[in-house]
This record gives sequence, C-alpha cells and structure tokens, in this order.
Amino acid sequence: MVFGTALVLIEAFNRMVFRLINERQSLSCKDGDFHDFRRGRFFYKKKECGQDNGGEVILLLHRLSPAVSADSCEELARQLSKKRTVYTMDFLGCGRSDKPPVTYVNFLYVLQITEMIEEVIGRPVHLVAEGNSASIAVAAAKYNPESIRRLTLLNPASQEEEKQLPETKSRIAKKLIECPVIGTFLYHITFAKSGAAHMGGETARYLYASIIGRYTNYDVEWMLKEMNIPVKTVRNMEWGE
Repeated sequence: MVFGTALVLIEAFNRMVFRLINERQSLSCKDGDFHDFRRGRFFYKKKECGQDNGGEVILLLHRLSPAVSADSCEELARQLSKKRTVYTMDFLGCGRSDKPPVTYVNFLYVLQITEMIEEVIGRPVHLVAEGNSASIAVAAAKYNPESIRRLTLLNPASQEEEKQLPETKSRIAKKLIECPVIGTFLYHITFAKSGAAHMGGETARYLYASIIGRYTNYDVEWMLKEMNIPVKTVRNMEWGE
C-alpha cells in the first residue's frame, strides 16, 4: 500500500517535471533541419562560408551526454565558418534528435556520422569531436576512411575510461535507470537543470542509462595506431576558445 502510493506520487512528480522543463526549454529548430536516419530522426545545422569553393568541410561532434546538444559548439562553429563550411548535429538521444528507447552503443553513432556525411554533406570532412565522442569519431574514421580526411580530438576521454566495458554493476545501474518510474525519477535528479535532457519525454533517460552502463565506451587505441589520416589531439580547450 505505502509502496504503491509512493510510486503514484513519484510518477506525478515525473510528469510535472517534464511539463515544466519542456515549457521553458530554449532549444530552437529554426536554424537547422532534420534527417530521417533509419534508427531515428536527427537534427543538424549548416553554417556556410561565403568564400567556400569546394574547400574543407568541418563536422563538429558535441560531447555525448543527454544534457548536451549541437548548440554547445555554436561559438566554435561560428568562428570556423568564417573560412569553411561547418556542420553540427545532435546525436541520437540528445537535444532535438529522436530519443528511442534502445541501448546506445558506439557503432550506432558511427552509422549516424556516416549517413550525415554521405547523405547530407555529400563530401569528405574534417571531423572534430569533443570529450567522450572522440572514440566515436575515431571508429567512424577507421570504418569509413574515404569519408573523413582528418581528425581533431578535443579533450578526449582517457583510454582507461574507454576500456571500461559493461560489467555486473554497470548493467544493474543501466536497468535501474531504464525502469519507468524510479529510473525516470533518478534521471530527473541528475539532470534537473537541463532542458535539453528532457526533450523527448521519458525515453530521454535511455542514453544516460547506456552511458552509465558503459555501453557507449569503446577501446579505440588499436584503431589510432592503424590510422592512415592525420589525427590531432588538443587538450584543455573549451568549445568557445
């Protein structure tokens, strides 16, 4: 009886939080467009350089987190677009993109990047990735070398972090966050101040569940050793610098 009442109250709280946060979230879709990817629709933006004559195109990848979107690299995109055409996109599970209730893994994003380059951009790119999206960028370059001319990794996660694969405790944590009522409540506590993290309703928590479950990690050390394109690593740099 008490447990049932508690669940009802928690569910009422969850619905209220979604409503209030979505009412004041500020992510706009007016400056971008959506692409229908086979795993879900994703949002992207293009900043075209007036001086571009078939030169380098840059694709910026934001840090992988439910609280982050392509808007986090807006200032860097603006600066770079003075001389180059720049694209940004929201990863699936982030920002304005779809947030399907699935397990998010590195290769899902490799597929998203590949489709973005091949079907939206239409020519090879310079791929720039921040934080824990660096391993995704490396894997994308490894499996699609003809689509990526070079890589720049900003503040990449350590190789020790990326080597931490799913184990018993992380799998339990993932299942807990995926629980409809309790998991949503825990998700609200973690991302209470993020409007981006609550777009898409209750399925927004699935990316977070996959991250803490270590399902988005991927050991790319061997890929870097075999890479045949230029790779630059930059540390202690913020997007706005």
